[in-house]
Amino acid sequence: MGKKRKKGKVKSRAYEAAMSVPSRRHVIGANLSQDAAMERAQGRMRDWGRYLDENSPIAIACLDEWVTSTIGQGIVTIPKPLREDGSVDEVLGAALIRRWRKWIRKADVTGELHWHEAQRIMARSWARDGEHFIQHVGGRDRGYPFAPGDTPYRIEMLESEMCPRDFNDRGYRQGILHDDWNRPTVYAIYKRHPGDMGMIGSGLVTFDDLKPVPAESISHIKVAKRWPATRGVSQLHGVISTLYDVKDLLDSERQKNRILASWSAAIEKGPDYEGVDDTDDSGDRYIGVEGGGIIDSLQKGERIVGVGPDYPSGNMPDHIADEIRRISAGFGVRYSTVARRYDGSYSAQRQELVESVGHAEIRTDKFVQTDVRRVYESWALMEFMQGEVALPPNMRIEDAFNAEYRGPAVPWIDQLKEAQADALLVEKGFATLDQIRIKRGAPEELIGQPAPAQPRPPAQLSLIEDEEAA
Repeated sequence: MGKKRKKGKVKSRAYEAAMSVPSRRHVIGANLSQDAAMERAQGRMRDWGRYLDENSPIAIACLDEWVTSTIGQGIVTIPKPLREDGSVDEVLGAALIRRWRKWIRKADVTGELHWHEAQRIMARSWARDGEHFIQHVGGRDRGYPFAPGDTPYRIEMLESEMCPRDFNDRGYRQGILHDDWNRPTVYAIYKRHPGDMGMIGSGLVTFDDLKPVPAESISHIKVAKRWPATRGVSQLHGVISTLYDVKDLLDSERQKNRILASWSAAIEKGPDYEGVDDTDDSGDRYIGVEGGGIIDSLQKGERIVGVGPDYPSGNMPDHIADEIRRISAGFGVRYSTVARRYDGSYSAQRQELVESVGHAEIRTDKFVQTDVRRVYESWALMEFMQGEVALPPNMRIEDAFNAEYRGPAVPWIDQLKEAQADALLVEKGFATLDQIRIKRGAPEELIGQPAPAQPRPPAQLSLIEDEEAA
């Protein structure tokens, strides 16, 4: 009796959230490592993400907003090589930017993609598939047909499945070889796209189908919710079910519209019906119905009633809007942009903008640090090694690599209010003119230029002067 009482007292002190009840059963598999969990789920979530990107307008809008807010027209690189005293070498910077603008026109190994377009494609894969790879092809000894005078450097964009997640042989884990400190040393990359060879999910991958690529030649950007994580997880992972439910609901509504477009009717017999037999020889009764016609063959007590569910539902638009709001929050993009609903006060719109800009800046910083900086520094190294741009004798190579990376311009709601706030920040010394120019997406040629002569004080910034208004 005492043991039972003690057991009941211990149970009463337990966390209710940890108890398994019929309405909330214990979670299975939560103690797996990130790699073990991804072993089962990564391929399926990637497939679902691509399916929704092809068939769900809401998923397409979410991914479009992700790419636009993270990359915009393209993350701009402005070389800022530093001298020993910390000042910017403008002459070297100008030489680098001339060569850089030429290279970005054909950045990938196919020669078809501008560097900015390649960024947008990679960012979409990063969000949808959870990861993306770049192989850096540098040097004239790599077998690539570089033209004379071209910088001997290109990038090869590799989708997630190019590094097989189911390859766990010869020390590789999910297609990547690590050292004792879990640092990637070699990536196993397919020689051809596995989708062209029918090898995805077949379990028939052999080492002869792969080529080992040193980690120094690979950039791997991924969405990691836990650490360590060998492979990335789709950013859509938390909203895939909701996206599919909304898609299914919208598909059902469209099907209902198709059914109701073919109007159906029935003859309803009332209490006055006399039971007159007017069937034909086959025993069927025929009533001709034509557009604009008049039916005069009904019997006493009969009437025609339409058959079909009531439509439309008054709650449907609000329900869909609520679901899109949840999807946008889970994916980290602005609801108003995804739903194309721009109602609300200025304060409400501004608050949404502030919150979304924070998410976008984090993503932009991640993309710059993992991919953009690596590409620029690899390109600059080739420029210096080939002698296309001379490295000053007293400048360290890491100082020569210094650059400014400019992401998308911060959007605005009320341009006048934003301009007045920016002018006040510059006047009070809380921001520089170049910082404001970069934030607002000014052309590269204006960066570093002095302010126009006799700038107007912020207090006088107005679209309509008081005198003119009077």
